[in-house]
Amino acid sequence: MSKESALQKIGNAYDKNPIIRALIQIAMSPIPYGIGGAIDATLTAKIQQMREKRLRTFFDELAAGSHALTESLIQEEDFLHAYFATLKAAVNTQRSEKIKLFARLLYNASREQRLSDDAYEEYLSVLEALSTRELHILLILKEFEDSHPHQLKSDGSSEMENDLQRASRFWGSFELDIEARYCIDRDRLAAILVRLNRTGLYETFTGGFLDYTGGVGKLTTMFDEFVHWIQATADDLARANHA
Repeated sequence: MSKESALQKIGNAYDKNPIIRALIQIAMSPIPYGIGGAIDATLTAKIQQMREKRLRTFFDELAAGSHALTESLIQEEDFLHAYFATLKAAVNTQRSEKIKLFARLLYNASREQRLSDDAYEEYLSVLEALSTRELHILLILKEFEDSHPHQLKSDGSSEMENDLQRASRFWGSFELDIEARYCIDRDRLAAILVRLNRTGLYETFTGGFLDYTGGVGKLTTMFDEFVHWIQATADDLARANHA
């Protein structure tokens, strides 16, 4: 099955959605899908089927938010640049739930007219680098943070606790939750979270605070905007992981 026929087959499903159909037509030419070299026909067909499935997942999710897309928008240079970069990332992604997040990133940034921002490329890069497990861990941490707002210190003073003190109240429960869901012990979780500092979405506490021994951190303000753009929740990823 050729690349064009696969995309054409997908495009036929969107006869009543001219915006998505137009985007599929755009995708039929500029993106290099060639795998190169002499390869067995059976393997070629398998690869095409795999890519067709991923494309269908992407366009199905994009269609859900296509009210944010217009004929004039999809002709703009900023949109086309973001579209091709996002489509390439989606096609190179195995997990269907993550492919859907790429589509949400594109249409939410389109809706908010943020496609020309450096933030779009940064968030696209972050989403590519994150595994679904890493993202799920961060979303679970978000639930713990939201359910444990800052409060007055327990020493009877009128001062509010700092971020580390707030996190210390729930961190043990957070570690147990992750272990129950993913069989990840606290040492492995600490290592995963340290790696997540690279994304800018999470920050490990450093320095000598009281009897702090390390391994605790917090989500950054960048995480809030990132999650807003991809519309991901811990429950959604939990269902996907158990599907």
